[in-house]
Amino acid sequence: MNALKVVTLWVRPPEEHALPEAKETLQALLSEFYASYPEYEGCVVFSQSPRWPRYVFVYTHSGCSGLLPEAGQYLQGLLEQAFQGSEVRAYGRRWSLER
Repeated sequence: MNALKVVTLWVRPPEEHALPEAKETLQALLSEFYASYPEYEGCVVFSQSPRWPRYVFVYTHSGCSGLLPEAGQYLQGLLEQAFQGSEVRAYGRRWSLER
C-alpha cells in the first residue's frame, strides 16, 4: 500500500467564492496540529495569496522533508474542517507503508 508524504496542502474555495483572511484560523489550526504532532513543531508554515480567490498554502519549510502520511492526513482533515466546502489537495511524495 502506498501513501503520501505531504509537503504542501492547497486550499481552494468553491467556485465564485474567495477565502476570507485566514491568518488567525491557520495559527489556531497549527497549534492544534502541533499539540497532536509535537515532533513537527516549527516545521509547517502557511501563506495566503493576496489576490482573489485568496488560496491558502500550508507547507513544510526546506528543513523538513515532509509530513509522514498519518500527520499529513490529520492536517488535511483540520483544513477541511476549517474551510468547509473548499477543496483541500495534498501534494508530496509517495511513501510506501510496506517494509
